[in-house]
Amino acid sequence: MDGGTLATLNMCIGLVKAGNTVTVLTLSTPKHPSSIERIPESLLSEINFEILSIPLTTTPFGYFYNILFTRRPYNIQRYFSKTFKRIILKTLRSNEFDIVQLEGLYLYPYVKTIRKHFSGKIVLRAHNVEHHIWETLANEESNKLRAWYFNLLARRIARIERHINSNIDALVAISDPDYKWFTTNGLSKPAVVCPAGYFPPQQPLESTPPDKPSLCYIGALDWMPNIEALMWFIDWVWPRIQSEIPEVEFYVAGRNATSELAERLMMERNIVFYGQVADSATFLSAYPVMIAPLFSGSGIRVKIIEGMFLRRAIVATSMASRGIKAVNNEHLLIADAPDEFAQAVCRLLSSPETASYISKNAQEFAFSHFDATHLAKELTNFYQRLI
Repeated sequence: MDGGTLATLNMCIGLVKAGNTVTVLTLSTPKHPSSIERIPESLLSEINFEILSIPLTTTPFGYFYNILFTRRPYNIQRYFSKTFKRIILKTLRSNEFDIVQLEGLYLYPYVKTIRKHFSGKIVLRAHNVEHHIWETLANEESNKLRAWYFNLLARRIARIERHINSNIDALVAISDPDYKWFTTNGLSKPAVVCPAGYFPPQQPLESTPPDKPSLCYIGALDWMPNIEALMWFIDWVWPRIQSEIPEVEFYVAGRNATSELAERLMMERNIVFYGQVADSATFLSAYPVMIAPLFSGSGIRVKIIEGMFLRRAIVATSMASRGIKAVNNEHLLIADAPDEFAQAVCRLLSSPETASYISKNAQEFAFSHFDATHLAKELTNFYQRLI
């Protein structure tokens, strides 16, 4: 469904390929719907899945109650389900595990339950330093009430992240900057950096080259940093590109866009909005240039890694490329100001030789650093030392 779930899926498959037995307990939510019926048989034969659907609705009363009577961030607290807690207990009692790996901070409410009924190692795989995202959103929010609430979330999440050391046995960070933050803010437990891995398509994806200069963007459009980034590009960068290359076309894919955002995208000249696409790799392979603007966030951008594997020429902001260690003008182009970003895109669109050079280097870099099978073997070695 998005970069985070792709990172989790590839991790699970990689761990199986590395010789581990893997059981996945997961919540199906309106944002990330799933069911056993939707999982391919080939995957069901390798991984044990149990899925619980929860509504995950937010209400004014829920926000009000959370602010006044709890100290936990609402966006984490709402993932707590007594039924899911019982599923965890049942699974722990009927199986023997060496490791319980928590995919992200949103599973934090279940740590005490797991610790009480599990004698093995509990590991947090931190997809982000979550409070950094909300701090940035708060600083950029013009509505004072929303800014105040985002700051409240940031403080509450930061309190959990700074005291995570007492609740876990090890941490798996998805990027070097995240690893450094945790290890300089109280984490003394074993820790390792294991980036999000990717399995490239076994066969090259066939696509008809566009007959006009084209670029693309893909990202979940119900995630605030992505919305912020896309609107920045459309408002400030896209007009500059069109003034240089009038016939240019921009293709956008992303799930759960609001009606207001979808209408804006469809009304813009030379923008084609697909909404959610069935396969991100097929979509990305159709367009030679990919953009990744982002100004708030943490962790690592899985879609950039995917684009690199698919040999796309990418223009990204410094924040979007953070943690990937790609070199500007070698593996991708990095730009933060509107003029610089537009110039970078136009450079790739106007010079097929430059685009080919960048995309070839990007693919080689991705195979060297983000192969999911290799990363899962390294993580397995870390776990073997841990237990």
